Amino acid sequence: MNSSHSWKSGERCRAPGTYRCQNCHYAGRETLKEFQVNVILPMCDSSADKDVTWLLIRPADHAIAIA
Repeated sequence: MNSSHSWKSGERCRAPGTYRCQNCHYAGRETLKEFQVNVILPMCDSSADKDVTWLLIRPADHAIAIA
């Protein structure tokens, strides 16, 4: 896994969870999206830039068995 937990649009998602568009974040907007493993990360609809960075901010929850 990428040590920074961030990937560019066009790369495959390697960790399921909630991602934040860093370009929007730096512009003062909050754009969050859920991605699953192997999905190709898209361009951000809210960003004017074509190449955006998606940062994993919340990994997907794993089911925990409780006895």
